[in-house]
Amino acid sequence: MANVPAQVAEITVEWMNEVLVGRVGTVTGVRAERFGEGVGILGELARLHLTYEPGHSGPATMIAKCQSPAPENQFLGQMMGFYEREVNFYREVATQLSIRVPQPYHADCGEGGLPFILLIEDISGARCPDQIAGITPHEASQIIDLVARLHAAFWDSPKLAEMTWLPPMNNPLYQAGQGMALERFPAFAERFGERIGPDMLATIERACHHYVDMLHHVSAQPHLTFTHTDCRAENYLFGGSAGADAVTMVDFQLCTKHFGPWDVANLIGGSMTPEVRRGCEAELIEQYHRTVTSLGVTDYSLEQCWHDYRMSLLQSCTASVIVSDLQGGNDRGAELLEQLFLRPIITATDHHVGDLLEEFC
Repeated sequence: MANVPAQVAEITVEWMNEVLVGRVGTVTGVRAERFGEGVGILGELARLHLTYEPGHSGPATMIAKCQSPAPENQFLGQMMGFYEREVNFYREVATQLSIRVPQPYHADCGEGGLPFILLIEDISGARCPDQIAGITPHEASQIIDLVARLHAAFWDSPKLAEMTWLPPMNNPLYQAGQGMALERFPAFAERFGERIGPDMLATIERACHHYVDMLHHVSAQPHLTFTHTDCRAENYLFGGSAGADAVTMVDFQLCTKHFGPWDVANLIGGSMTPEVRRGCEAELIEQYHRTVTSLGVTDYSLEQCWHDYRMSLLQSCTASVIVSDLQGGNDRGAELLEQLFLRPIITATDHHVGDLLEEFC
């Protein structure tokens, strides 16, 4: 059994040949090109440039993903099961989907999820939107079409129970997030309080105190599905070697069993500037609902879809507090995290999500 490299620097020619035997030709050289600043908060990402023995062939490049080099990010990824989850996704689900995801070459992890390694298809030449600048309404529409098709395929499906590694939102690890939220809320309030405002800050604090109740509430809903859960701009690739019109979904560390508008709320609330989002939000929600129902989802009204969207925004506020001590690693990473924390809260404020607290408090 091959060892699992802890970081990209530990990937060697010998290791590549051991884990890829029968998948590609004999590798004679590997050069790692790390991605730019602020890309990959919970994992280290690199493009591997490969050469092969004469007469052997394989992809010229692959994407390698390992654990984050930041100890605090490693701790979160391991404790929440993020690393094991993505490994299992690529082992069991990736090749069964009708939507576009990278082809897996190798996926493995150590006991408890650390270390972990993924070798997946490089979608060369693809364009990745800028999370900080925000996506356009057209880009959002393309992504929502993709996530709606993912959700429809698993909506209330017995396949969900077979994925024992895919957690519901009220799993014990996520319930432990309530203690983390309460511990981190004072620092969160000091850092962001002036920008959030006292009323919304009070809503978030109350939600933190009832986070476990909220998780049980959402997990008891009758319309759950497979959710990407990290549905943000930089986890979608446009065009490139996948095809000019293709959109490829990447990064499945956070996938969960939840209701579909959770992904929609993460995308619209976190990956669009407030000004752009306010101009197209209703149309995008209607598109999502129209798509899932056209693909066979029944007994799901547009009104319920809006309710789930608002509940997802409320939950994301507490989630922002829980992960508020993540480190960006550099200036761009820090700015990326600021937007990921604040934009959903601005969206939640617009939708008066505090009204939903009475459902589970």
